[in-house]
Amino acid sequence: MNGLSVVYIKRGNAEAKARKYREAFEDYASSLLSRISGDIDMTLEFVAFYRYQLLSYLRAKPVFTLSLPEGDMITDLIVDSYKSFLEAVDSSPFNITGEGRKHLLESVKIVFPWQNDTLELTDSL
Repeated sequence: MNGLSVVYIKRGNAEAKARKYREAFEDYASSLLSRISGDIDMTLEFVAFYRYQLLSYLRAKPVFTLSLPEGDMITDLIVDSYKSFLEAVDSSPFNITGEGRKHLLESVKIVFPWQNDTLELTDSL
């Protein structure tokens, strides 16, 4: 599976350089989703969240290319954010389902390492 991931990443980078961004994104998503292991269920909700967050990351970058280690790091951040979302929903005293759950999930904002956190509180001293 690791060899196939490298092939998808390389093909995605070639497509991104040729400005075929949709094809590049599909290759990146295929490559990185196949590398996820552990205690995360690959539900439709998770896959949709993952794809949305990955696309948000790629669109905000100066270039649309992606290395495998960078993709793995971003994947870890997205998976951790999704797990935090699940923990928050599970510990809520409210029964969050349907549209409420969808709205809450859509409001999750991941601040990737190279981005400035615009929500960060600044020191007033």
